[in-house]
Amino acid sequence: MTPDKWHALQQIESRLREHDFPPQLVVENTARCNFRCTHCHHHELQRPQGTMSAELWTKIVMEAARERPDVEFWPTFYGEALAIGKKIYRRIREAADAGLTNLVLNSNGSYCRDGNNELILTCGLKKFILSLDGFTKPTFERIRYTLDPHGKYESVYEGVRDLLRRKRALDAQGVPTPLIICQFSMMDENEHEAEAFKDYWLSLGADVKIREKLTWTGFVPAANLTKNYRQRIACPWANNTCAIHWNGDVVACAVDNEGRFVAGNVNEQSIAQVWRGRLRTFREMHRNHIWDDLPEVCQGCLDWQAVGASYYRANGEVYHSVVATS
Repeated sequence: MTPDKWHALQQIESRLREHDFPPQLVVENTARCNFRCTHCHHHELQRPQGTMSAELWTKIVMEAARERPDVEFWPTFYGEALAIGKKIYRRIREAADAGLTNLVLNSNGSYCRDGNNELILTCGLKKFILSLDGFTKPTFERIRYTLDPHGKYESVYEGVRDLLRRKRALDAQGVPTPLIICQFSMMDENEHEAEAFKDYWLSLGADVKIREKLTWTGFVPAANLTKNYRQRIACPWANNTCAIHWNGDVVACAVDNEGRFVAGNVNEQSIAQVWRGRLRTFREMHRNHIWDDLPEVCQGCLDWQAVGASYYRANGEVYHSVVATS
C-alpha cells in the first residue's frame, strides 16, 4: 500500500462515528437474480433465494421513515429487485410516500423494457444505478453472463438509452425523475474499456460511477488490495450500513452475501434494537481495531480498502464518495 493510499484511508477512518440509527439501509426485496456475473458469488449462493413479505417490507419502511427519513435506503441487496415485477415499484412508492427521501436502486439493466422505464422514473427513486461493467459486447457478455435474452448487450444498452431518452422528456415536462448512474466496476478483463465507457454514457446524459477493483469478499483476485494487516482501518461498510436479507436477517454488511454473521432478525426485533445491540459491539470492534475478534466474514476481507467510488457528472463535475461516512 502506498503512503498516499494509506493516508487517504486514515482520513476516511477519522470521519467514522457512531450513529444512533444506520445512515445506510440495504434491504433485500428478493435474493433471486437472472444473471450469473463472473465477479458475483450469486450463482454459488447456498442460502434460500426467497422474496421479502409485504408485511416485513412495510415494517422496515415505517421504522426507517420514523427514525431517519434521509437514510440512504437501497431496496435491493443480492438479487435483481426488478425481477419481482410491478410489486417493486409499488414498494418503492410506498417508501417514498412514507417520507423516505433518499431511495437508491441498483439494477443489471435487463428490465429497462416493456414499459418499465416509465415506472422506474416515476416511482419515487432518488438514484437509479445500472451495473454494466463493459463497453463492448464481448467484454460485457463475458462479465455479465446470462441466458436471459433481455440481458444481452444490445438489449441492455438499448434499454438504458431509452431510459435516458424518456428521462429527458419527463424532465422537460417538470416531472421529478431520479439521477441515472451507469456503473463500471473495474476488473482485470475490463479496465481497458473504462474511459470509453465513461465518455459514452456521459455523452448521453447519464452520470458515471467507476469502482476500484474489489475481491467481492474473496471471490475474485484484486492485486490492488493489500493483505498487510498492520495497515488496516475500520471498515466504513461495517460501520455505516445495516444490511437485511429477504427473511429479515441482519448481517455483517452489504457484501455478507451468505449471512455468515447474523446480528438479529427484524421480524422479531426493530432495526434500532439490532443496530444498538449486537451490531454496535461489532462496530466497536472495528473502530477499536480488535481485528482478532471480528467475525469470519471480516477476517479475510480486503474490500474495506476500496470503499467508495469516483463519480463523473454529465455537467463535468467529478468527485469521490465513500459510503455514508458523515
